[in-house]
Amino acid sequence: MNLLIFAITGLVILLLFRLLNRIAKAFVGKRQLRSALLRVLPVVELVVWVAFSFWGVLVLFGQHQYYDLIVVLLAVLVIFGLAWFVFRDFLAGVLLKSEKALYPGQVIKTPIVEGKIKSMGFRNIELVNEAGETVNVPYSRLSNQLFIIPPENEDSLPHQAKIPLLPKQASEQTKEKVYKYLMAMPWVISPAPGIQIVKTSEGHHFMYVTFYTYMRTHALIVEEKIKALLKEDAEAD
Repeated sequence: MNLLIFAITGLVILLLFRLLNRIAKAFVGKRQLRSALLRVLPVVELVVWVAFSFWGVLVLFGQHQYYDLIVVLLAVLVIFGLAWFVFRDFLAGVLLKSEKALYPGQVIKTPIVEGKIKSMGFRNIELVNEAGETVNVPYSRLSNQLFIIPPENEDSLPHQAKIPLLPKQASEQTKEKVYKYLMAMPWVISPAPGIQIVKTSEGHHFMYVTFYTYMRTHALIVEEKIKALLKEDAEAD
């Protein structure tokens, strides 16, 4: 009977947290609240499962002569498991940094991910891939991977785009619009982009945009995005 109660309780907990997870994803309207709930729920679930484990030992072995020993062994297993979960990525990161001498701005390629290093935390590494997406990878996932580190290049140099403008677009309003658009792009990094509108002696208008990206290929994406924005702006008028 105790075993049946233990099994049913475990099933209820499993279904409850699956339901709460779905509710947090689907029905919480505010983005910040949804994000907070999705971060908190796994921690709460872990605490509940640990408490359930100790309760289960009490239900199943409460009258056993070695009950105290079983509780101690369970506590040791829980502590060891949590410690391994918390510190495995940290230790893998220490070994990885010492062996590979990685640093922000460096390009790396592995069988599971490739991109330019944005930052290196205590437990994971943050990369920016070809699409401009930020990817967080735990160090433990990279510890046994084959690393390819391309030679250094001039990706850190500023990129400059020369874009023709219609006379009506040669204004501070257009300049400000493009600047805000650039600052919202995931590919553009500091320092802040510089924008200059120039009128030639022939009466043609050009926009010169200077910006920095994580990778050279991102510059082409950014330039195409600017051209598309200006084209939409011209068609809207």
